[in-house]
Amino acid sequence: MALKYSTGLRNFLVGEGSLRKAFEDGVLNIYSGAAPANADEAPTGVLLAKITKASGVLASGARSTPKRYKVVIGSHAEGHTFPFALTVDGVGPTTFTYTNTPDAGDAEAVAKAITRMLNDLPQLMAVAEGANGALYVQSRIDGLDFTLADAGGGTGTITSVTQIEAASNVNSLQFGPAAAGSLAKNANVWSGVGLANGVAGYFRLVTSQDGGLLSTTDVRIQGTISTSGADLNMSSLNIASGATQTIDQFQLTFPAS
Repeated sequence: MALKYSTGLRNFLVGEGSLRKAFEDGVLNIYSGAAPANADEAPTGVLLAKITKASGVLASGARSTPKRYKVVIGSHAEGHTFPFALTVDGVGPTTFTYTNTPDAGDAEAVAKAITRMLNDLPQLMAVAEGANGALYVQSRIDGLDFTLADAGGGTGTITSVTQIEAASNVNSLQFGPAAAGSLAKNANVWSGVGLANGVAGYFRLVTSQDGGLLSTTDVRIQGTISTSGADLNMSSLNIASGATQTIDQFQLTFPAS
C-alpha cells in the first residue's frame, strides 16, 4: 500500500500549491486491473466508475468559482482598529483585528496592511486595489464558501464590506480543512454510477482538467483498492454497470517522516 503522486502534483506542492488546492475540483476514477507503474502514465484497465459530488455530471474542464468580497477603508489614524468577522469551514464568526500602529499612512496603505493580515489566514487570499482604500478578498479554494463582515466596535472606519461574487460549485469532489496532518473528504456525498461491470483494481484522484493521457503536468494521486489494508477500502470490489457506488471515507495523510 503506497500512494503514487504524479510529477505535476509534486511540482505543484513544492511550489506555491497545497493538496487541498490541487484537488479543489477533484474526480475519483476507479479502474479494473493492475495499476500503471506511476501516476504520470495513462490509465490502464477499464474505467468502472467516476466518483463525483452526489453522482453529478461533471463536464471536462468544469471549474468551481471562489467567493469574493470588496472592502473599502475610510477614516483612520494612529492606533485605530479595524475588526473583521470571518466564518469559514464551519468555524466562526471569528474576529480578526488590524491595529493601525505604527500608522500605516493613507487609506491605501491601511488597505495594504489589512491585506497582509488577511493573507495570513490559510483559507483566504487578498489583494489591495492600490486606490480608494479598497481591497479584495476571496477564498483560496474555488467553491469554498465563507462570510466576511465588519465585526463592529472598531475605532477606524470600514466604509463597506460588499460581496461581489458568490461561491459556486460544479459537481466535483472537495476536501475539508486539514487536521493532524490529514485531509479528508468534506461532508458532500461522494458517489458515481457504475460505467461497466468489473472488479475494482486501483483508483486515480484527478481533476476535471485531467487529459487522461501520459502527462508530467496533470495533478494526480494513484492508489490501491481492496476490502481492507489498501489506500481505499471498499465493502465490495465488484462494480455493476448502472449501480451507484458511494465512497463514505477518503483521507490523505502527510507522514511525519
